[in-house]
This record gives sequence, structure tokens and C-alpha cells, in this order.
Amino acid sequence: MSMVLDSGAQGLLPNVLSIPKEIDAARVLIENRADELEGKVYTDGYANPEAILKGIANNLQLDVGDAPALDMRIVSSSDKGNYTIHNLIFQSMEGVYVPANLYVPKGKGPFPAVLNSHGHWPPGRRSEIVQRTSQILAMNGYVCLSIDAMGSGERGREHQHEYHGANLGSLLLDLGTPLMGVQLMENRRAIDLLCSLPYVNQKYIGATGASGGGNQTMWLAAVDPRVKAAVPVVSVGTFRSYIMNSNCVCELHPNGLLHFEEGDILKSMAPKAIKILTALKDGNAAFNVHQMLKSFRIAKLAYQQRGIADQIDYELFDEPHSYTTEMNVSMVKWFDQAFGNIHRRAIDTTGISLLDTTQLAVLGQGVAKDEILTIPAFISQRFGHVEKELLNTGLGDKESVQSQLRQLLSKRGVDKLLSTQTLLPMDGWERIVLETANRQLIPLLLKSPTTEAGSMHIFFPSKGKQELSYPEVEEVLAKGNGVAIVDLFGLGERASKSGDLIDGALPRFHTLSRSTIWLGETMMGIWATEIDIVLGYLHQGNKGRKLEVVADRETALAALISSGLATTRQDLKLRQLPISYVPELRGSLDSYNMAIHIPGILKWGDIPLLLALSGDSVTLEDAHTIMGRSCTEKERRALQQKVNIYKNKFNNEGSLQLK
Repeated sequence: MSMVLDSGAQGLLPNVLSIPKEIDAARVLIENRADELEGKVYTDGYANPEAILKGIANNLQLDVGDAPALDMRIVSSSDKGNYTIHNLIFQSMEGVYVPANLYVPKGKGPFPAVLNSHGHWPPGRRSEIVQRTSQILAMNGYVCLSIDAMGSGERGREHQHEYHGANLGSLLLDLGTPLMGVQLMENRRAIDLLCSLPYVNQKYIGATGASGGGNQTMWLAAVDPRVKAAVPVVSVGTFRSYIMNSNCVCELHPNGLLHFEEGDILKSMAPKAIKILTALKDGNAAFNVHQMLKSFRIAKLAYQQRGIADQIDYELFDEPHSYTTEMNVSMVKWFDQAFGNIHRRAIDTTGISLLDTTQLAVLGQGVAKDEILTIPAFISQRFGHVEKELLNTGLGDKESVQSQLRQLLSKRGVDKLLSTQTLLPMDGWERIVLETANRQLIPLLLKSPTTEAGSMHIFFPSKGKQELSYPEVEEVLAKGNGVAIVDLFGLGERASKSGDLIDGALPRFHTLSRSTIWLGETMMGIWATEIDIVLGYLHQGNKGRKLEVVADRETALAALISSGLATTRQDLKLRQLPISYVPELRGSLDSYNMAIHIPGILKWGDIPLLLALSGDSVTLEDAHTIMGRSCTEKERRALQQKVNIYKNKFNNEGSLQLK
């Protein structure tokens, strides 16, 4: 049975908050929090470079283990006259191979080298922009390496290029190292590769890229001392401007605004030679020229204080969001200056000849598809090791597991109920507002039980109360039971109109969820806390009565999380709950919206562990995979078995029934 159906229910349920539609309360709340954090960063002073590096490694959960052998293999080559293109693969992590193109100038060498990172132009490293930039670098005496970021180009599902952000990239967030962190690790391995080449001068290593590739360039230059110069293009702004604006999850730095702003990252690069290229017609608010200048001026001051002001600069172009030939020329000139090649007469941009993307592929040229892991395959492989350890000996006691979960959900202080406001009843419903310490206003519609034995049924619909199946509510009321209906943050009357508009065709909460994670919170954490607050309030007013929580899909997961952390007891009826964060290799990734993601949840455990933490009586109706497929009987039995193993470790009460 679904909670989201009855179109005839539209308009049956009154609003509680009645905030005018032109006021986006969810956006105001998120942006106020972002302003507070940004102000605190500036008030506290800028973090020193060592603290920044430590913060980056911690937030991105960078793997500090020993790197495997590069195991580079050139699979084909193309002679382009004054340079050669090699199609190759190399090993970035154990068992993970990266497709790449290496552009090598003809001549004696050793040559300076540049890592050229791609943005979101298809098909990744083989796009027109990346090819042209790489060819210009090679024609002007630079070894250039371009790689496919995980999930892009030949590393997409089915080994076809796709957008690696949204739910696809967020799967890596759940695994513990977000897409930004994976890119950073692999880009550092790409620098390892360049430094291993006998015809590369290791003293002169640079990095460039546009859009998402420019973002990669900035982070790489910040953390890798071998990168001596960098040119990030149409990508520099402020982290504050990322909040409630359009960005990819590859540009998401969890907890970032708790620690630093983009100006801090830039200033930490001194004395490296940094030039920022910005497009005046860029339509992305996060990369607007004024946002860039805000960060640039912070970094410029730091460079000036060290007496190296000429080592950082910017240039404006009357262009839209792109990486044009004119920008390429500016980039090469900057590297020439940084690496001492100042006697060049002109930058060669002639003879550019774009190749068909198949000519730059590695698949079909001696590389098998199973050598190139997709994101779902990578996660399935990595979590298999984690789960095996958890099921055997890896768990701590219940309290430590709960504490770890709370840390994953929020870095902010625990939210609490501050006050309640009772409004005039409407259409037979009591209307109550619960105010929390974090300034959330939780709207509650309430009808009390009409019989002594009546229970309270609390509905948390995943698409807001106006899409709740009203016949089910009427059935509950007809039996003398009470009903409470709640719109959680971002849902129903608390939805963010601007957030939905920015999301566009992407999964819902792409904007809101990313914004909360930048601020050290998660949608699941906010929802689970609100559910706990609502239940605490209702327990106080219904002493001795049984409470039954009814939630579906994403709110079902939030209710389960709340149950695993709560001290109160109630029954849970959870519909279409995903049984695991681990994706199948094929299928739709957009069955669930992006509120579902929790950084590091798969390193902590998974949904079976959440089920085992609950001391409540839990009923799952039509359990699903994360891809939205109804579970088979075999999958339900396997789930029950895992939950029982975990429950025995905790000696935990509560029951689980699957329907």
C-alpha cells in the first residue's frame, strides 16, 4: 500500500504554517545557516595551510594506504606529426583501472607536463574542449595527460558516458569517500604517472581544467606539492555561493563550510603560480566574476604578504561557460612564465585536428570491459569487504554504533523542541507548530483518538501531506484512532520552490541535500531528528496509548534511523523501504530522491544494521532495492538473516516482519 496516491485528496488537508508562497522558508533557513558559518570562518581567521590539508583529508576521507603499482599499459597510439597520442590505462587504486590519453611532443625532452582534467562536457576526456586543450599543450612542448573521472566517459555504466553526478556520484558519498575525494586521489595518481615518465621534467608539473575540471585542478593544486602551477578555468567562486545553487556532487565537499572558504584554499597554495580564468557571461551563480574576485582578493593578499604577488593572477573573458582557444593561449603563456620558458615567440594553435572519440578509446583496443569498474561495481566490491568484517567481528557495542551514526548524520548540535504554538482549528483538524532550537517550524495536523483504546497513527508522507492517501486516514479515524500528519523539512508545505526549480530534471533534493551536506548536516539527519521531536511531543500528550509511525520510501528510512537512536518505543509501518545502499549493476538510479544519501553510511554499516538497532516492532511493506525494484523472497530472507545476526550482537529487542 502506498502513501502517495489519491489525487482526489488534493486540498482536503489544511496547511499549518500558511507562509506566503513567494517566501521560500526552506531556502531562507539554509542560507541563514550558510551565512552564519561563512561569517564564523572569516571572524575566526583563515586556517593555516597545514590545518586546511588536514581538514580536506578528513572531510574527503582520503585513502592514506599504500598505492598499488601504476601498471600503466599503452594500448594504441596515434602519430599527429609534432606529437603522439597514446591511449592507455593505469591503476589508481587496487583493482581500479583508469582510461587515459597521453599527449607527448616529439623531441628530446625532458618536457614540462600538465594534467588536463575534464568537466561535464561529453564524453569526458575525449570531449572537444579537452582534446583541443591537450593538443595545444602538446604542440607547444608540454606532455599532457587527460583521464576519465570515475563515472564519466568510458567509466560510465554500460561503459558509455553519462552524467556522473546526482544519485550516481552520491553512491560514492555513501561509501565514505565522495566523488571529489575519489577524483583527487586519482588525479594524484595521474601525477605519479607523469613523474614516472623519463621524458617528463618533474620540477615542472602543472594542472588545468574547466568547470568541474577546474574544480579538480584547484583541489589538486592545494594538496599535491608536486603541482607547481595551475590554471583553473570557469570554476572559481565561493563555497557560500554553492549553497542553494546549481553544482555537481563532484564539487561537493562534505562539511566544507564548517572549516574554510574558497579563498582559504587558494591562499594555501602559495607560493605556487596560480592563474584563474573567468567568463563574464557565465550563467552559473557559483562561478560569477564577483564570487571569483571575493576569493581571489583573499588569496592575493596572502601572496602579497609573502612578497610573491605576481605568482597569482586572474583574467576575464567575454565568453560563456567554456574553455576557448583564447583561454588556452592564456593558459600556455602562464605555464611558460611559471616554468621559465619566456622566450617563445607565439603560442601555436594551428593544426588542431579533433579525433573521433573511438580513436581515443581504450575499450575495444585490447582492454576488456570488466577491467574498467563502473561506480556500482566499485561500490559493490568495496562494501563486500566492509560487510564481511561487520558480520563477523567488526561491530562495537550498541552505544558506540549509535554514536558513530549520529556523527554521520550531523556535525551540528542536537536539535530540540523549544516551544509549541497552537493555531485555530481548521476543517476539524488541530493545527500545531513545533519550534526547534535550530529554528525549524514543524507543522502538525492532529485529530485525537475518540475511544479509550484508540491508538495514535503518525503519518510522515514522502511527498507531502497533500499526496497522502486520504481513504487510509479516514479508515484509521473510523476505528476511533487518532491521526497526526507531518510535513518534514523540504516536503509538502515546507518544500523549497527555488530548490525544485534548480533541480530541474535531476532527482529531487539535488540542491537541498548538497547544500545541507556542505553545512555539516544531512537531510536524513534533519528528518530523523524532526521525527524524534514529533514523537516525543505526542508521547507526552498520549501517555499510555500506542503510537504507530507510518512512513514510506525516503521518510521510511528517516523513521528507521530515528527509531534506532530513540529511547521512546512505538510501532513502525515502513513502506517501500530500500533494504541496502549498495546499488545493482544495472537499472534506474533515480527511484529514490537525493535526500537519502548519508556520507559514510556504507563504511558504518548499511540498512540491515539500522533495522537491527531498532527496538521497535517494525513491519516492512513491499521492501525495495535502491534501484526501486521490489525485493524477491530470497532477498527478503537474506535481509532477515543479516538483521538477526546484528540483533544478536546487540542483544537487542524489537521485531521485524516483512510483507
